[in-house]
Amino acid sequence: MSESSKKELTVNRSDEWKPLADLLADLIAKYADEINFEELPDPEKFLLVRTMKESYKRYTAKRSRALKEETSREYVLTDN
Repeated sequence: MSESSKKELTVNRSDEWKPLADLLADLIAKYADEINFEELPDPEKFLLVRTMKESYKRYTAKRSRALKEETSREYVLTDN
């Protein structure tokens, strides 16, 4: 990479979110033993279950509409 293509970004302004980030970091560090991170549910499993529930909900809604359309049709028997 040539020297002219390298770019640096320096921000001289203090970050307005830094006090909140520091507070959260301090709270997490203080209560880490009580939080017991190992006992928290697996986020991947949670997201999978949520996705499955949403998919099933869409499926049942679509199936319900299809059944409703099917039962609302009027059939006429004719003699040939």
